[in-house]
Amino acid sequence: MPTLFELFGFVLLLIETLTGMVGNGFIAIVNCIDWFRSRKLSSADMILSCLSLFRFAFHAVMIQVAIFNLFLVNPSLMLKLNIAYDSSSVFLNTTSLWFAAWLSVLYCVKITNFSHPLFLQMKRRFPGLVPWLLLGTVVFSAITTTVAITGSIIVSKCNLLDSHLNNNNDSAINTTSSCKFLILLYIFPNLFPFTIFLFSSILLLTSLWRHKNLLRNSARDVSTKVHLNAIKALASFSVLYVTNVFVGNLSIVFSRMGIYDIGVHFIFLNVMAAYSSGHALILIFISPKLKQESVKIKSKQH
Repeated sequence: MPTLFELFGFVLLLIETLTGMVGNGFIAIVNCIDWFRSRKLSSADMILSCLSLFRFAFHAVMIQVAIFNLFLVNPSLMLKLNIAYDSSSVFLNTTSLWFAAWLSVLYCVKITNFSHPLFLQMKRRFPGLVPWLLLGTVVFSAITTTVAITGSIIVSKCNLLDSHLNNNNDSAINTTSSCKFLILLYIFPNLFPFTIFLFSSILLLTSLWRHKNLLRNSARDVSTKVHLNAIKALASFSVLYVTNVFVGNLSIVFSRMGIYDIGVHFIFLNVMAAYSSGHALILIFISPKLKQESVKIKSKQH
């Protein structure tokens, strides 16, 4: 029987998940309609569309995981479902982290002004590389997910072997150590997009802050306000992104080390859902096109 804390975590997760699915679904639909009308899609809208679709699917998987963990009590069925949901969630989350990193890089090369030849070349070529980067990201995430899930099965077999080793000889110690290192198969793939995102976001925030100060010195209040809002939005998303990566890796460590508590698990899920939902709302708020479409929908409802 679920406790009151677990039910509260489930209800909160349900609200965050529905918010995220509506927000990300809205972004994907608006971009798809715009693509259908104009027969073309900008690099930013292409990344946003893919990011929103994968996040929508991630939210759908997440709420199913929560339902089965909370209400399903059949251990054998749970084992099979956990493997399937682990594969789906790891793949969707890793891909979404990469998409968000490419979005940050795209904004960085578009907005940031540096005179370095390498940066100028990247500024010219990066938008054209976006479709290939998105495709490569999906393939890379699929490969790393397969390796990670295979490693998870190996860990389970190793743990089963360790349970039959009653003596503390070197063989048992080496087996346990090698199994624990397999946790890195889950963590390493997320560190690459995290590093790219962090580096590009720092460059972008620094550039926006310097430009805001220049505008303030020239007394252009309207432009200063726009840049300040952009800085706040980017800073908020950066905090959400970093928190999501940290909590996701912590959840993996807890799970693979056999430290499992459903209440703590719901805390992890809620933080990850808040990241995806929060970023969708930020994107709708700062994008003129998305904001205009949301206002149209509200006016039609009234």
